[in-house]
Formats: sequence, structure tokens, C-alpha cells
Amino acid sequence: MPSKDIALRDIFEEVPHRLSKILAPAPIKELLPTNFPSTELRVDFLARLEDESVLHIEFQSFNDPNMPFRMLLRYYLAIWERYPSSPIKQLLVYVGNRKLRMKSKLRIRNLTFSYEILDIRQIDCKLLLESPDPMDRLLACLCKVEDEVYLIEKLIRTMEGMNEEERKDYLLKALTLTELRPNLRIKLTEEVKPMPIVVRPEDIRLPKKKLRKDILYRLGLEEGKQIGLEEGKQIGLEEGFLKALQDTVLTLIRGKLGQVPEGVGIKVKGIRDREYLNALIEKLINSGDVLEVLREERLLS
Repeated sequence: MPSKDIALRDIFEEVPHRLSKILAPAPIKELLPTNFPSTELRVDFLARLEDESVLHIEFQSFNDPNMPFRMLLRYYLAIWERYPSSPIKQLLVYVGNRKLRMKSKLRIRNLTFSYEILDIRQIDCKLLLESPDPMDRLLACLCKVEDEVYLIEKLIRTMEGMNEEERKDYLLKALTLTELRPNLRIKLTEEVKPMPIVVRPEDIRLPKKKLRKDILYRLGLEEGKQIGLEEGKQIGLEEGFLKALQDTVLTLIRGKLGQVPEGVGIKVKGIRDREYLNALIEKLINSGDVLEVLREERLLS
């Protein structure tokens, strides 16, 4: 499962107060279990509303042409089997960076099935940034953002009131979610650069730390396990930010070309100059011909 999907599920386990109110068509009466052990299925969010209906919310980070089939066959039927007497309301929340292209209806012969669909960028991030709930502010990264500086300042101020472990967890979630918003991620990583992260073995071994393990690896902090993590080593983010910038370059290439050309990934991973990587990211964002940029930078033969 992509790390961004894991982060969203982890966040919604804590039920962002304001976002849940925005998304729910009626007040939430109680949260319902999201696991379906008999089928190994897990939904992102499930709740009973005050009108006695069951609300299912699913987050999706890319355009899946089979989403209507998934919403019906994978989710709706499983929920209906558990709550057969309750009306079921489904909402698909698209959090991807590309234009929303998924359909919200399925018509097959005598069958018609539909659900609601929302692009999270229709929600003004200020609605969530003003919430007292830190998880609301975190998800504001994915909403409509007109002032990135203000958003980042809010996130940093939120972290200032946290202890070391909470700050680390919050920062890692923010870095993961903003992979869906590459331009914002670049600015966020620059602003939080002075912040140290303390990595301990238990962060990686505990079952609920799978998210952290994944992010730590992609941030280039995996090497820390070799240099004395048993005492908890405070590591500067230099290696992490190099890795983050390299990943952003590859994400942009993959997003525009559909794949990373053979040999390009190895060359990008070998770049150790952050200024050069930032300049390359700027070129890739602004260029209409990614292949030409790669050739100019001698990353593609």
C-alpha cells in the first residue's frame, strides 16, 4: 500500500474534527470498526450518522478507472452485509495532484450504482487551518491552498507545542502527504530543515510504526540504524532532504512521462547537490519537454 494511503488512514484513526464535519452529510453519532476480518478488508472511514445511516469515506490518491467497481463490489457489499438494515452513504475523496477524472456512477444492464465524489481541493485550507485539531491542519496541505507561507507557518507553530515524539510523527506525516503536492513539499522541507529528528529502534519495530519505517527509509535516514540508534541518535536532516529532493525529481519525471526512463533513476540518486536538485525541480515543473531537460542535464542519453 502506498505510504500516502497509510498516512491518511493513520490520520483518520484520530478523526479530524472539522474535516469530518465538512464531509459528513449529517452529524456523526458513533464511529464504526473499519476492519472486515473475514475478507481482510479495511475501509478508510466508517461511521453511523444521527439519521441512522452508515457513512463510508474512502480516500483515493490517483485516478482509478475501476473505482466504481471497487466502491460497489469491494466496499458497499461488505458494509451492507454487516449493516443490512441501515442506509449506506458513500463518499470518495480524491486527494491526488492531477485533475479528477474518475466517475461516480456505474451502469451495467439492469444495475445502476452511484456514490458521491469530492476533490479535496474544493475545500479551502483555511477552514481546516483554523481548527484546534492538529490533524485538521495536517490535511489542510491537500486542500485548496492560496497562501503556502501561511499554511507552513501554521504547521510549524502546531509542532512547536508538541513533545519530541509527537513532533517527529507529525512532521513525517506532513512530508508524506505533501508528496501529493510537490511544490508545497519543496517549500515545507526547506522551512523544517533546522528541525532535528530523533530516531530510535522502537520507532521501526513497533507494528504501528510501519508508516515511520517507510518514510524514514525514503528520507535517507535508514543509514542511521548503522550509527548507534540504540541510544537514540539525533540526526540532522541533510541526508533526508537530499533523498526528499531526489524523490521529488523522480516523482515529477514519472508524473509527466508515466515512468522514469532507464538509467535516469540511478543518476538522480547520485546527485548530492541540493541547490542543483532544487534548480532541476524548477526546470521540470516549468518545462513542457521533460525529455529535453533530462538530455540537457546529461541524465538521459
